Amino acid sequence: MYYPSLCSFFVFLGISFKFTGFALLPFVLLPLFLRKPLEVLGIILCFLLGYIRVWERLIPKGSDFYEVQVYDIGKGFVVGEGFKTVLFGDKLAYPVGNILVKGNFSKDTLYVSEYYKFSSFRPFVDIVDKLLIKSTGSERQYLFAKSVITGVRELDYKTKTMFYDTGVGHILAISGLHVGIIFLAILHILRFLRLGVWSYVLSSLFVWVYAFFVGLIPSVFRASLMLTLYAVSKIISRPVKPLNVFMLAFALCLLWEPIWIFSPSFWLSFSAILGFILLPKNTITSVFGALIFSTPFSLYFFGKSPIIYAPLNLLVIPIMTLFMYSQILAMFVGYPFDKSAELLFNTLYGLVVLAYNLRLPALEFKIPLWTVILYSTFILIIVFLRNYKKT
Repeated sequence: MYYPSLCSFFVFLGISFKFTGFALLPFVLLPLFLRKPLEVLGIILCFLLGYIRVWERLIPKGSDFYEVQVYDIGKGFVVGEGFKTVLFGDKLAYPVGNILVKGNFSKDTLYVSEYYKFSSFRPFVDIVDKLLIKSTGSERQYLFAKSVITGVRELDYKTKTMFYDTGVGHILAISGLHVGIIFLAILHILRFLRLGVWSYVLSSLFVWVYAFFVGLIPSVFRASLMLTLYAVSKIISRPVKPLNVFMLAFALCLLWEPIWIFSPSFWLSFSAILGFILLPKNTITSVFGALIFSTPFSLYFFGKSPIIYAPLNLLVIPIMTLFMYSQILAMFVGYPFDKSAELLFNTLYGLVVLAYNLRLPALEFKIPLWTVILYSTFILIIVFLRNYKKT
């Protein structure tokens, strides 16, 4: 039964209704799928839950601060003001989320005079920083490892450009991939120690502690939530439908932080995972599915998508996984994992440089918001109808 997915979707619509009246349109389709009054009542309550939550979350009118999501160099969404150019003084703002700013507007530009950023847990960053200095073979490897473990990105502009232009920029930030790698490592260790269901409990607890340390960013929160739901299904020995887990995590993320509705990383993360779920035959089709679902959001937010570089992920992701394991072990054990981590990083970096030097053309054009909404709605309706017939 996919009723939980439908309820989760209407939580999202409740949050969206604060910003657009089009969120009411899906109510027209409800009579086609729901016949029981209690089911319709449940949908309405979920809608109201989302609507009330976003009102509670927004900064009251009259406040000196604006909530800003900067998603590309100089481009951001200012809650209550729409999409704007954001300048820190006279400098372009780099991608950053969850910041409160003070400033003045001049036409379509917000000039920031003061800001406050929600960031990683500082003591955690300091400890990891000291361990990485001792276990990395170069400054580039150190900065890369610091980025993917703590979320503190201090990489130079050229390195970031190469990774993003070749379609593997997602590995520079802590994402579901990184959280999944850590979760599986802890889970296998605990299962080897024969801790039974406690291996799932402790693994889930560990990723939530890690999520807190890195600032509960959208992709990490989503991954931690989905992994926890997976662990719960294992503990109670009850299979769950992946789409229900996905939609429940989607709704809970937005209830936790409604402002993520404007976060590109939130939409890119969830759209990619949906592609993995709907095309799970093998690794190649899963990567292709993630690309199909996430590309419209890339085009909307950034105006380009390095779609031709998609096969590079088939090489980068396995190497990245091995690098993470080696680097973490190197931090605590040292030799020989420090050497293997250095070798894997150099291989990974060399692949990206090689791909970047090919200068393959990117898919470049800007699409309007209504196109993304129409595309996403069409996919969701197809998915729901396909699964509705199966039930």
